[in-house]
Order: sequence, then C-alpha cells, then structure tokens
Amino acid sequence: MRFVVLGDASAYHTHRWVDSLREAGHDVLALSLEPSVKEGMERIRVVSPPKLKYLMAIGEVRRRSARFSPHVLFAHFLPNYGLIGSFVHAPLKVLALWGSDILHWAFKSPIHRAAARRIVRSYDMVLVDANFVRDILLREFGYPEDRVEVIPFGVERRVREMGMVELPESPLHFVSIRRHEDLFNHGEVMKFLRLVADRYPVRITYLQTGSRTEELKALARRLNLNVNFTGILPYSEYLRVLRSAHFCISIPDRDASSVSLLECMALGGVPVVSDIPANREWVGEDGGIVAPPKAEALFGAFTERYDHGWWSEARARNRRLILQRCDWERNLRRFLKRIEDNLGS
Repeated sequence: MRFVVLGDASAYHTHRWVDSLREAGHDVLALSLEPSVKEGMERIRVVSPPKLKYLMAIGEVRRRSARFSPHVLFAHFLPNYGLIGSFVHAPLKVLALWGSDILHWAFKSPIHRAAARRIVRSYDMVLVDANFVRDILLREFGYPEDRVEVIPFGVERRVREMGMVELPESPLHFVSIRRHEDLFNHGEVMKFLRLVADRYPVRITYLQTGSRTEELKALARRLNLNVNFTGILPYSEYLRVLRSAHFCISIPDRDASSVSLLECMALGGVPVVSDIPANREWVGEDGGIVAPPKAEALFGAFTERYDHGWWSEARARNRRLILQRCDWERNLRRFLKRIEDNLGS
C-alpha cells in the first residue's frame, strides 16, 4: 500500500510509524513542517506567520499527495496535521490522536470544539490508544463507534529486548519525560523534586524541549536544583537516559497514554504520575507513585510508599506488564489489518 504520513518530524513517535510502515513493505511519503530529528521525512517550508503555517501548507501537501497517489492518508495530531489532512483527498483517511489534542486543545473554547468536530468527522477512521479517549470521541464529538480503532501504540521490540540494568540505591535519578508545555505541570514537577532533594540525594534529568524551557531553567535556579536539560537527544541516547532512571515523571491534567512513559517502564523506570485515566490504565499503586498533579500530594505519596525493596518490585512488575500488553509490532499488524479491511470494503 501507499501511505502519505503527515506529522511532526521533530517527534520520534512520528518516525516510528514511518519507519515501521516502510519495514512492513509499504511505500511511504512522509511530510512535515518541522525540522527532522532523523532522516526519512520530507520538510515542507512555508513563509507565513507561525499561527498560519499549517493552513498555508495545505496547497503544497495536496499537490505532493496527488502526485504520490496514496491508498491511505495518515495524519497525526488533530489541530495541525489533522487540519491539513482534512483538506487532502485519499481513498482512506486515518487520523491518529495523540491525547493532548482531543483532551486539551479541543476543549479550549466552543470554536476549538467545533473545529475539532469538523476535522475528526472528515476522516474515515480514527486511531486512539486508550478506551477512555474513544469514549470522549464518541460522546463529545459524535464520531461513529465502528470507525474508531483502539490500539496501544506500544513499545518497539528493540526497546523491549534491552532489559533493565542494575542501578545504585543512591542517588535517585528522576527523569522528566514530557515536553516543556503548560499542560504537563512542570512547575509542580520542579517543586516536587525540591522536596525530594531535601530528603534524598538525587540526580535530575529533563528530556525534551518546549515553549517553557527557559522559564523552567530559571525556576530550577531559583529552587537551587541541579537539573540536566538535555534538549532533543538521538534516540539511542534518549533510551540510555531512560534506562538509567529510577523514576520517570509525567503529571499532566489530561492526556492519553504516553509512549515515553511506557518505554521508561519497559526499561525499569518507576512512574511518578498524575491520577488521570490514561495513567491509571498502566500504573497501579503497587507499580508507581500516583497522585494529583501537585507537589505536596506527589511528595506525600512518594514518602509513604518509597523504599528500595518496593522500588525493585515495582520496576520488575511494570516491565512484565509492558511485555504482555505493549508489543508494538503486534499492534502494528492489527492496525494494518484494519486498514486492509477498510480498503477492501
């Protein structure tokens, strides 16, 4: 089959889809407006104000897609590439929701909600990674249930096969795994880490970047926290950091399942997460720290639960869970079978 994939080339998750589709024998034209973290995607450049760049790219995407003549248009993330894809023609149009798009952006205002509804309903199939996201899609946006596919995005074989490494009891290595945006409550993360650092020796690593990076660096200085801000790392180095984590932190107010969280759990990191449905699907009280996304609540839950024996059991339990439920290659085959069935009908 021929796929046109639209997505953010600065995100490894987009490349994982592109690479996996190619490895499965399909022809893929992958397009993005963002600079790429690796080879495999074509960049579209437009001259426009930042807020209009995706609208201004629609014509060029339509032209390139028409020349490629895909069987499937596969757009990732509702408000940007989902928007572009809603104006592009293909025999089958599939939208992958990433969580914050449908759970946060779509509820910013009545205008956002109406736009989300129009975009979503322009697709023949919508891919989500959690049952509660499907329920919101059906209830709030009127999307037909038989056109929603729920597939956990999963963890690649090479990550699952890496296994855990033995880590020293001290210092405790905390790794923040989410982009530096307001949605992920990084101010509370920093305050939580300050409380932990007052009681335990710690190392702190901040992966990713975002619009709040400089503010977070300033906050770390004010809190007298020694934080290693890595920026965007090569994937192999990113995995090395995850493998060295005692704890991985993700405390959004709303989200779907985080692939980075699942990867960290596969490699032995114990989650510190907000008490939301997406996290509860993967993290029980015996597998991590689950609390409201406030520093004091997280710290209280942490001190109540943490000791090295509990941590050792939790990381082993989490890894078993990921190996059982998060087989990326198996889930990709499910997705492709659904695509073939839709094209055949």
